[in-house]
Amino acid sequence: MANKIITEVPKSDFQQIAIVGTHMHKWQGDDENDILQVFHDQATVQLDPLNPAGRNHDIFFASRIPKYKINAFQKLAYPQRQVFESYFPNLMAISKSYFSIFFPQMKKEFLHKYYQASIEKMEESMAGFLKEATDFLDVNGPSKAADLKDMAKIKPELTFWKTSNLAGMSLELLWLLGKVVIHERDEHWRKTYGLVENYFNTEMLKESSLTMEEINYKKFLLRQKSYPLINLGKVTHSKDKGLTFGKKKRLSPKWFEGDVENKPEIVKIEDENIYCGVPARWREFLEQSYDNEMRAIAPLDPLIWDRDLTLKVFDFEYIWEVYKIPKDRRWGYYVFPLLYEGKFFGRLEANYFKKEKILQLFNLQLEENQNFDNESEASFTRMSERWSNMLDASFVTTDKTINFL
Repeated sequence: MANKIITEVPKSDFQQIAIVGTHMHKWQGDDENDILQVFHDQATVQLDPLNPAGRNHDIFFASRIPKYKINAFQKLAYPQRQVFESYFPNLMAISKSYFSIFFPQMKKEFLHKYYQASIEKMEESMAGFLKEATDFLDVNGPSKAADLKDMAKIKPELTFWKTSNLAGMSLELLWLLGKVVIHERDEHWRKTYGLVENYFNTEMLKESSLTMEEINYKKFLLRQKSYPLINLGKVTHSKDKGLTFGKKKRLSPKWFEGDVENKPEIVKIEDENIYCGVPARWREFLEQSYDNEMRAIAPLDPLIWDRDLTLKVFDFEYIWEVYKIPKDRRWGYYVFPLLYEGKFFGRLEANYFKKEKILQLFNLQLEENQNFDNESEASFTRMSERWSNMLDASFVTTDKTINFL
């Protein structure tokens, strides 16, 4: 114990806090009946359209629910109105119970200056375009951009990410402004938009009385719920100055000091200047044990969100190389880290050929000092079977790096 504010623990404890806090130490359910509970426990799941062998959120759930089926999350969460999407800081599916801390900032003044300028420029040339899209949804109900046929034919000078026509841009801006929600995502990841008042009840849409600091604190706790190790940067504590943080301006010492029930705490790796904010119940995480299942980790799983912290805590270097040109890639295009008994065991690539119903596993690379034995080979085999079942594949093929399947 360094003092009453900062607790020093060995690196192995940091590793266990990370794994147990992201619900990766054992199965969190069995099948699709457990998806929503796992989602609410985790609070957020990062979304991404790339789909080599299941999208990021599919792999996320498959590593926590053994009988998870492809696309099951969006088939359950969106129709039951248990989810909303927002940037936090990347595109996330977030449990609806947290909507009240995001809704106050879904206003023009909180948007990036790029979007503010875009709205102003488009209003100058096409006055009332947002109202036109809103009125369409009001009359026609949940719709895709292509349903707004007249607006979909107009291609303004401005363009947004993957939206080149006025319909798509209008719906995207209305979503950023909190006027509409992503009502549905189909198996091809196409979005259907709906008016927010038809998705959430009036209680959830009430004007918030939260201050900016209160919102920041609640978002900190939300992020900590998704991933229990929040890198605090440089932390100092003294009798004269109390608790201070380096460049983390949004952090408040009040969050960690004082006699507040369930307040987050600060832990430090022994003999290293690595400080993290952890949930109040972090000591309970250290009482948990690991199962003997190998899990493929989604590239955007919260366990490896903070690449720098992952390197420092697990001695595991990970870079998502999908946007690198092939000659600059070290590990591969879309690489899944492998977690086994509390350690990063290696990394693997996978492709699914839907027409042929073939799951291809290849480019297996083990971490230094990691080798297969009978138990880990059996665990890898079970993982490949679960993956195949998730995709409803008929065959699993491997390359020479996997010689025991």
